[in-house]
Amino acid sequence: MNIRAVQMPAFTVVGIRASGTMSGLGAPVRQAYVDLLRRREDIRNVNDPGTVYGVSPPNYKGNPGPLDFYVCLEVDPIANVPHGMVHLHLVPHLYAEAVYRGPEKRKVEAYDATSRWMRENGYVYDDVTYYFERYGERTKLLDPDDEDNEVLVYCPIRRKEEGSE
Repeated sequence: MNIRAVQMPAFTVVGIRASGTMSGLGAPVRQAYVDLLRRREDIRNVNDPGTVYGVSPPNYKGNPGPLDFYVCLEVDPIANVPHGMVHLHLVPHLYAEAVYRGPEKRKVEAYDATSRWMRENGYVYDDVTYYFERYGERTKLLDPDDEDNEVLVYCPIRRKEEGSE
């Protein structure tokens, strides 16, 4: 798996919230994706209609309770947010970018590989901003078994300080 550190600029997304527990988010996320594609024309100033973002909040790791996940399109500039949708602004930040290829149902492997890469390269998670995934033309979000699926996974990171975990 190809993993590297990248500095991401600020960007704004508009989309649909999916809620559930981490282990049960698959179906709500797929439904939010279908709903977003159906309502894509409602969103103004979309940068790239072929790129969808899946955004999760900071500190979601290990959370057994409910959490929100957002399926969104990038916009610039932000305009009126359509009814029933949300907007999020992601600040500039350093991220670990992992290119995951394989079935959606095994995407956790990308997060595990990112954690190993971080330890080996002197980084730790920086849970002050959103995690996100970028879905493009090779993403098969609606078919969790498709081996040809490709997703870019972004985890916020910072350099590990001496003596810290």
